[in-house]
Amino acid sequence: MKNKLIALLALVTLAGCAGQGSAGSPARNHLYAVGYAPISLQRPADYQQKLLHAMRASRLDAYRELSEQLSGVRVSSSSQLDSHILQDGTVSSASRGVVRGARVVNSYPDGDMYVTELELDLALYQKLRRDGL
Repeated sequence: MKNKLIALLALVTLAGCAGQGSAGSPARNHLYAVGYAPISLQRPADYQQKLLHAMRASRLDAYRELSEQLSGVRVSSSSQLDSHILQDGTVSSASRGVVRGARVVNSYPDGDMYVTELELDLALYQKLRRDGL
């Protein structure tokens, strides 16, 4: 009887860990992204308007992060030399993609920053892509 109880407890413990990687890391079939925006630097004079703008900016930043995870980032760079001495260097990046099925997990002010956390279930994303939605 005692061995059955131990086996049952072990099974319940393992079932609770299903879908997570080692050391409690997020599930591999989900992507997570966090977007940030400063509240005080938003253009409107009214604090409530600043907060609304920061909310939207942080959500868009989180979607940009998801897009980069899904589609990658294109990086371009150039350097200019004169007699083997670096004169000028530039680096730019771009990302383009469509994010479907993401959901807002959390959205909150943190000091002067507004934070938005997104989650994307990759199985749902693939289904929506396949169905053309």
